[in-house]
Amino acid sequence: MASLGPALERLAALRDLRPPLVEGFTEQVRDVVLIASSSRGGSSVFAEMLRHAPSLTHFRAELNPFFAMAGLGFPASGDSDRLEKDTPFDRDMLDREFALDAGGWAPLDSRGVRAYGLDLAWRLTAQWPTLAFEPEQVVAWTRETLQDCSPRDVAGFHLALLRRVRGAHPQVDPFYYDIDPERIRGAFPGLTAPTGPPGPVVLEEPPFVLARPWQMATLSELVDRPLVIKTPSNAYRLPFFESLFPRARVRVLHLVRNPAAAINGLHDGWRFRGFHAHRVGGLDIAGYSDEVPGGASWWKYDLPPGWQALREKPLEEVCAHQWKSAHEHVLHWVDATRPASLRVPFEEVVGEQGARRRAFARISAWLDVDLGPALADIVEHGIPPVMATHAPRRRRWFARASLLEPVLADPDIRGLAEVLGYGDPTSWV
Repeated sequence: MASLGPALERLAALRDLRPPLVEGFTEQVRDVVLIASSSRGGSSVFAEMLRHAPSLTHFRAELNPFFAMAGLGFPASGDSDRLEKDTPFDRDMLDREFALDAGGWAPLDSRGVRAYGLDLAWRLTAQWPTLAFEPEQVVAWTRETLQDCSPRDVAGFHLALLRRVRGAHPQVDPFYYDIDPERIRGAFPGLTAPTGPPGPVVLEEPPFVLARPWQMATLSELVDRPLVIKTPSNAYRLPFFESLFPRARVRVLHLVRNPAAAINGLHDGWRFRGFHAHRVGGLDIAGYSDEVPGGASWWKYDLPPGWQALREKPLEEVCAHQWKSAHEHVLHWVDATRPASLRVPFEEVVGEQGARRRAFARISAWLDVDLGPALADIVEHGIPPVMATHAPRRRRWFARASLLEPVLADPDIRGLAEVLGYGDPTSWV
């Protein structure tokens, strides 16, 4: 079986080509905002909206690749995604990768093209860990692609770049990227969508993110601006984050979504061509292992403590447990440690215009920052789907209602739904 070792070595070499602006990253941060949610709870859309706020600092995507590089997470540091305060890891490596990744979107000028190309080389290596990308070749492809199209069309730029990449590495499949499949078919006529995982090992979970031109955070920005962190598996890492940033105020923005929509979204994702998280083997999940290529080996989304008991459960029960377990862990930690916290329903974040305005006014007041005109425009007009398996529509879960009804009627699910503000099932959208 292939291992991540060679890819981690290539990523370490790329680290040496990209000097960070800040040393001792985790010691410098003063304000951390953890978006805590279940998988398919809307955190990708929500985080993408917040990235439009220049008063906040962000990572480019989820942190799981960095954690794997630092020896954190399953199976290196435990039998699930849970991390405790005393979990050992390579802090120097994590500090450097965090410093290289934290920041915000930035216009691209001629001085930044090589840095953008090296960022893309890092991202390609994380996305396709069994392939070796020559960094300067990726920089050259980046320069050529920028002559053809603007990086402001993020999907169009990546489709044009991937056409060059595939000339040297035909295994790179654009269907694993977070791009509208119709655009992919238009750019690559005759290419069919895959059905299994992107390779024998995974570092970044598909659908793969699209890398934009980026400006690393300065020391003053780390001191003055909240650092927003989003990865659903962080529901099991809250104690670890508290110890990871010893000089920071740690706050929890608890993003919730009604169980029917979230569990249905998980069900869709388990059967989708992406979201491969852990190669565990021995799975016999009815509705997944017997129907989806790779379904006997690949666990999708977060890996909750006690997941082993779910190996032979029906898919709808696995999904219901993932929703329940994530929120239970968030509630338990918030209740035990009493950090500053705010609960935000995803239905308000993407609801009608008035609901969006009220939700982001609350968020702005709680963060004590001005979210800025770019985010205000997003709040007014909405945002395209992010990490979607199907086009958004209200009550999409109705199509699977008969399958989901038994788990949605479970007293534990109903009880937790009530705690989270979803006590009336007729309001679930």
